[in-house]
Amino acid sequence: MKINKNWVLFSLINFFIASVMGLMLRGAFIWEINWLDYRNLMHGHSHVTMLGWVYLALYILIGHCFLPKKVWAKPIYSWLFWFTQITVLGMMVSFPIQGYGVVSITFSTLHILASYLFCYLVWRDQDIKNPQISLLLKTALVLLVFSTLGVWSLGPLTISLGRGSTLYQLAIQFYLHFQFHGWFTFSLLALLMGLLSQNSNYNHSTFKWFYALLLASVILTYGLVLEWGLGGSIPLILNGLGIVFQLGAFLMFINLIKENKPNYLNNKSSLGKSFYALGLLSWMFKIIIQCAVLVPSVAVVSFTIRSFMVGFIHLTMLGFVSGLLFALIFGIGLVNERKKVMQTGKYLFVIGFVLSEFLLFVQGLFYWLQWGQLPVFYELIFGASVLIPLSILLMIIYLIKIPIYKYNPKMIIAY
Repeated sequence: MKINKNWVLFSLINFFIASVMGLMLRGAFIWEINWLDYRNLMHGHSHVTMLGWVYLALYILIGHCFLPKKVWAKPIYSWLFWFTQITVLGMMVSFPIQGYGVVSITFSTLHILASYLFCYLVWRDQDIKNPQISLLLKTALVLLVFSTLGVWSLGPLTISLGRGSTLYQLAIQFYLHFQFHGWFTFSLLALLMGLLSQNSNYNHSTFKWFYALLLASVILTYGLVLEWGLGGSIPLILNGLGIVFQLGAFLMFINLIKENKPNYLNNKSSLGKSFYALGLLSWMFKIIIQCAVLVPSVAVVSFTIRSFMVGFIHLTMLGFVSGLLFALIFGIGLVNERKKVMQTGKYLFVIGFVLSEFLLFVQGLFYWLQWGQLPVFYELIFGASVLIPLSILLMIIYLIKIPIYKYNPKMIIAY
């Protein structure tokens, strides 16, 4: 069975456009761009990144890795992919122009409804022999649907309280929290652990604790958002417990991988290993940062200094999520990982990511210590951010030129 290169190509094009939007947001602090509505463009940037890049990349990977070949080849999955892509294009155009308006909300709603159909089809059609991986995937699908409760509540909250209300903001953060830390995380771990298990089960006791701690952490760490919106000590305590549970889940994950002794990565090129390392290291640093939030004064700073917030979001989205997506996409044999253009794309992405994260967190530290702004900060971070879309563009150009690869038997994910 051949992988659909065009689907991967379109998801990467979405990522490229989203990264160009992000670059324009950086440039808005350097040059006066009168025609640009910063907030509207930011909404477009975030929606296209999450729903055009991450969601569609997971759509492709889940279908190829978890569904029987004959089922995955059914027209419904192709139709649903292209319908979802149309909704992404609608958001790509409408959000920068009108922000949250009739057109953008319509396309966002259609995307949610399409995701419900995807969840139903995958739940029905998946054929995963490993019950542990099946549990991770089903949990990811449930969390995807659960996250959208925040979106459906926005309409009533807008009418009753207005968009500036605390509950309105809590509903938005509810959606984002269970997307990032729920749907994205569980689906990526299902794919990664399925790949590394090579058709064998993980230690039952260790996996049970890993799963329970990870799921509890996702629910409890929403407490940080509640503490910001409502105040009080209880949300902060819940968040603290969630962070401890998340740290425990990460340590359990490391033990599971060590116990299983996967040999898959031994056969990977530096490209694949680099993206695996980027993803897992970003996950580790994400947890370390969240552990720092256990200190009350740091917790306050985490949602009052914008550089810290943006740095944390990008650490999750570009480092953890995109790093593992690249590793998984290239790991199923789509590209020749040793081609110089792919290696160049990898280096540019990693360098751009590391430099921008360094600048964001150092600038946040300067604000925290009341040292003011770094010299030419906006110019420096704009320069670092240029490398991100450039790296994605190189990958797109390479994909356009190569034929559609067949599965490499050594790279098939066996579940």
